[in-house]
Amino acid sequence: MKDFLQKTMKTDDIKQVKLEDLKKEINGENMIKRIQYRKQVGLSGKRPLIAKGEIMKKEHAHAEGLDDRDKNPDYGFRCLHYSVSEASKKLAVCILNKSGKAGSIRVTTIDAEAKAGEDYDAFDGVVSFN
Repeated sequence: MKDFLQKTMKTDDIKQVKLEDLKKEINGENMIKRIQYRKQVGLSGKRPLIAKGEIMKKEHAHAEGLDDRDKNPDYGFRCLHYSVSEASKKLAVCILNKSGKAGSIRVTTIDAEAKAGEDYDAFDGVVSFN
């Protein structure tokens, strides 16, 4: 352990090492960010078991939890994070037109744990409200 601390933290005295720095070194920066995100959207803890072929759709993070300065005044999403089993085949995402006025927005999917082309069909298009 002392060799590891000396090599990565430039000291072998554990009392001088910040816990957060040690976690980053052991788990990596991406893992720390992923853990923080999972806690934020309520995904920490044990995951429920999903049987092969079972259809499961779950909403995790609703937009109402966002600070008002992070919200678009005219458009938004009811939910910001979903878990979906592969057997579900489809997921409906609710886009809100808060102003009720005609307009258009661009919507695109981004990869995270699921990858476009492997796990889902990517979407990049314009949604119009009349």
